[in-house]
Amino acid sequence: MSLAFILGQKNLAYDPTGLIALYERHQAVRDSYDRAAQWTGIDVALLLRTADDATQRSRTTSIGLAAAMLGIADLLGEHGVHPAMVGGISLGAMVSGALSGAVAREDVIGLLGHTDGDQRPDRDELPEGCVAAVLPLGQTYESFYGTRPGVWFAGDFGMHTSGAFRMLLLSGYRDALDELATGYPPEYFVFSEETVAVHSPLRHRARDVLARIAADIEFTVPAVPMCSSLEPRVLHSADQVRSEFSRNVVEPIRADHLTGQMRRLGARLGVILGPTLPRDGFEFPFPVVYVDAPDDIDQVVAAVREHDVLLPT
Repeated sequence: MSLAFILGQKNLAYDPTGLIALYERHQAVRDSYDRAAQWTGIDVALLLRTADDATQRSRTTSIGLAAAMLGIADLLGEHGVHPAMVGGISLGAMVSGALSGAVAREDVIGLLGHTDGDQRPDRDELPEGCVAAVLPLGQTYESFYGTRPGVWFAGDFGMHTSGAFRMLLLSGYRDALDELATGYPPEYFVFSEETVAVHSPLRHRARDVLARIAADIEFTVPAVPMCSSLEPRVLHSADQVRSEFSRNVVEPIRADHLTGQMRRLGARLGVILGPTLPRDGFEFPFPVVYVDAPDDIDQVVAAVREHDVLLPT
């Protein structure tokens, strides 16, 4: 019975309060933020809190969340909690590459720091965006948004525990997303503040930038098994991890690809690092514990004992 570390992306209702408390209370988390600040030249205060400047917000939040996830992993390690496997969604996929030992932490933080300016849409007359969308029970992806021009399927976060709906991520041109939303109840759609069409072909420029930078970064064979959210597989080589980084920009992600593979590898407990996936309400094939505040650390230790998880030595 093994432990999996699961890393996600920024929640739509992002609240860094718990991360600030972790930073203030635990040296391991402070060290992680301090290193990220040193590597990027961004003040720790900007990494900890949501930037007022919209042009900086995406970049500083991504780097700050990455630093938080790495720091939480180090803090759990101090308590003897180490993963038998890792994997992530979106931003979390890149950070899981560092936790797997396939790429240096500094290189991951550097990628997040260097590519953001090249990821903005280059045509103001066609603004982009993304939206979390409820897929009602009984409807398929195709019946929900069909082949609507300008809208792409960008992700599937899985079935809600109520069994009433799945949560999807849709990306594309903002006017097309707005038009889609007008045909459904407003509670079906939660628009993100992102101004790019994440995990869609519209991000081809960002993919090319990231691939160009990643080509000069040293990747190695993962020391800890790394599971993909792009397809149901474990990444076994340096080239597979490098490819995952660039593909992650333009291809849709699926939570069930990630967690299903972890289940097949023997995961019986998952730890979700940071406020990076919706808390409570979505199905996993094993119990999960969320860590985004100081009190959560003891809950992880207790859950490891409760589920008789065997930790790597």
